[in-house]
Amino acid sequence: MQTLPPIDWGLAGRVGGSTSGELPVLSRPEAHALVASLRLAAQRAGELVATVSGMPGQPARRVVVSDRATWARGATGMARAALDGLSLPGPSGPLRSLRAAGHGAIAGVALGWVGRRLLGQFDPAASTLFLLAPNILQLQRTHGFVMKDFQLWVAAHEQTHAFQFSAAPWLLDHLVQRFETIAMDDVGALDVARGVLGGRGLAASMTSPSAHRALQEVSATMTLLEGHADFVSDKLGTRHVPTVRRLRRAFTRNNPPTALARLIPAIDKNAQYREGLAFCRAVSIRAGRTALNGAYESPEGLPRPAEIREPITWLRRVHGTA
Repeated sequence: MQTLPPIDWGLAGRVGGSTSGELPVLSRPEAHALVASLRLAAQRAGELVATVSGMPGQPARRVVVSDRATWARGATGMARAALDGLSLPGPSGPLRSLRAAGHGAIAGVALGWVGRRLLGQFDPAASTLFLLAPNILQLQRTHGFVMKDFQLWVAAHEQTHAFQFSAAPWLLDHLVQRFETIAMDDVGALDVARGVLGGRGLAASMTSPSAHRALQEVSATMTLLEGHADFVSDKLGTRHVPTVRRLRRAFTRNNPPTALARLIPAIDKNAQYREGLAFCRAVSIRAGRTALNGAYESPEGLPRPAEIREPITWLRRVHGTA
């Protein structure tokens, strides 16, 4: 059985904050105005998402407009809670503290890298929406986006995640169970070699059939969640964000997959955004945008991996129509 790696989360948060890079230059009054405008954008986005999506959920209970270091500390709490929720034993032994420090430093560097690029994040366990003010401002300045439009569009994406998880209170546990299956997987080098020689492919051979299936299901669900959030923010934007077409063009997410994503396609985030948005658009055209809400009624309503590229199949299975 696998064990949880020891991680010094306090160190991870400190390292993440210290490696977050330079911040955009702005005065104190400008900083206060930026925080206030993002809070207002999050509030308005929550109200508009409810109308546009038709979902029975709720907006985030808490909105945190943060800098990168504050987000890094919050992200360590999210990661720690997620790992603690897995039914895996913790390690022991005299080197535990040293290993925890090493893993904490590595996790902190990763948080620092992510924190320079992330615009927002929703924590479903705490119903908390994070908006990273310096990153939103920096991207707005770089591309010349209309600030009011950009803020509302980003906030709408994150608030849609809040509605998704509150409309489907079973969803977080559903994902955790599959992460647990993946984390408990124990495939040896001989098993990988046998799988490759047997024609399963390297990515599939690196996991057992059950863990591979769980990974595919997680990928399909995350594709739905990200694509649906983009879909709702775009639909909302057609009436409330005058520059929405320009924003969508800037976020086409056509970057080629990383080496790791080529090895394990299920973790290709750019593909998840693109394919999820295409799935939601296709469903909306054929059955109306509220048909997507069927995905959140029960685990059986979630699109299966093959259905992401065949939305008609999902419509037939879940709604009995195409």
